[in-house]
Amino acid sequence: MSTPRRTLLRALPAAVLVGTAASVTVGCTRASERLDAESNTVPEVDLSGIERQDDLAAMVPAPIRERGELINGAALNYAPGEFVGSDGEAVGYDMDVLAAIGQVLGLSTRTESAVFAQIIPSIGSKYDVGISSFTINAERLENVSMVSYFQAGIAYAVRTGNPYDIDPADLCGKRVALQVGTYQEELSLERSDQCRDAGRPGYDMLAYVSNSDAATNVAGGKGDILMADSPVTAYAVARSRGTLEQIGDIEESALNGIVVPKDQPEFAEALRGAVQYLIDSGHLREIFAAWGNENGMLERAEVDPQP
Repeated sequence: MSTPRRTLLRALPAAVLVGTAASVTVGCTRASERLDAESNTVPEVDLSGIERQDDLAAMVPAPIRERGELINGAALNYAPGEFVGSDGEAVGYDMDVLAAIGQVLGLSTRTESAVFAQIIPSIGSKYDVGISSFTINAERLENVSMVSYFQAGIAYAVRTGNPYDIDPADLCGKRVALQVGTYQEELSLERSDQCRDAGRPGYDMLAYVSNSDAATNVAGGKGDILMADSPVTAYAVARSRGTLEQIGDIEESALNGIVVPKDQPEFAEALRGAVQYLIDSGHLREIFAAWGNENGMLERAEVDPQP
C-alpha cells in the first residue's frame, strides 16, 4: 500500500514538528505564501449559476443546517489547492469547490487555517469537513469517510532548459526540493535508500515548509528538481515567469477526497450529491479550468471509493 500523500512523517523529531506547525499556522501570511500578490492571477470563478438542491440540503446534519454555515479545516500552504491570498483570505481551487458545495446545500462556508496532520482528528468536532488536498487511501478510510472530487499525481519541474540534465527516473545524488511532511518526502526517503542499496549516493533532500519555497529554490538553482503533486507543480511552473518547466510523466495518479465524519453517512451522501451536481452542471470543470487543473476532473463522485 502506498504511503498517504500529504501526511506528516511519523519519524519527524518533535523539534521539527513544532517548528513546522508554527510555520504553517503563522507563516501563512509570508510573502512566499502570497503567490497571488506577486502574480495577480488568482482567478475569479463565477458561481452565480449554482442552484440550491433542496433534497441534498435536507440531508445535511441539523446542527449545521441550523448554524447555516459549513466549517472547513485546511492547511493554507498548498497552492493552488489552498493558500493565503493578498487580502489574508483563504483562496485556491479547494476554496472555490467548498463555496460551490455550500451553494448547492444552501450554506455559507468558512475555512479555518489548520496544521495538516490535525485536520482529520478534528473532523466532526472542530470542523464539519476537511477539504485540503487529501489523497484517499485505506488508512484514512478506516477513520473517516471521503468523497472523491479530483485526481492528482506526482509531477516534477526543473529550471527552464534543464541545465543540470535531470532525469526524474534517476535522482540518486540529486538535490530534490519538496514540502516537508508530504508523501513526496517519504517516497524520496524510500527511493534514497534504494539508491544507497545499489551503491549510489542517496537523494540530497531539500525539505521546505511550503511548496512555493521549494519551487523558488529550484528556480534559483539551490535545488535540482521540484517534486510535488501535479496541480502544485503545474501552478508553480505557470507562475515562475518562465524560470521553471515541467519534465517527465505524472506518476501515481490518485483520488483526492473531502473528509467527513464516518458516523454521518447521510452527510457524506449529501456532499457526494453536491459534487455530482457540480460535475453534471459543468461548474466543477469551470473551477478547475480557471486554476489550470481541468485535467484533474472526475466524471463521477463517490463515497469511500477504493484507493
